[in-house]
Amino acid sequence: MTMNRIATFSIIATLSALSFGGIAWGQGAAMNWPKEIEKTVGGYSGDNISVVDISTLSEQNQTRLWVEQATPEQRAALVAAIEANKPLLEKLQAQNVEIANIGGAEQATDGSLIIYVR
Repeated sequence: MTMNRIATFSIIATLSALSFGGIAWGQGAAMNWPKEIEKTVGGYSGDNISVVDISTLSEQNQTRLWVEQATPEQRAALVAAIEANKPLLEKLQAQNVEIANIGGAEQATDGSLIIYVR
């Protein structure tokens, strides 16, 4: 009987920890906005630009979460930086990217730029 209670308690504790961990992870997603991305985008001069629709990412994807949870101020600063970088703006317009739909950006480890659209 005691072993059964211990096993039940262990399962409950594990499930509780997983639930709280998921909540904390989701809340932290907005905090993962790439630091200084406005400076990176504003000064980007490369040709390797990828455009990713966030709807193609899984709903639990960390990138999708921080793009969806970005503040209006973060998005406005990003769009302003893109609009100030005329060569980048022209490259995005050539790919038919609607600037108002840009929800996020990040620089990949290879130096390329990834633009996320909503």
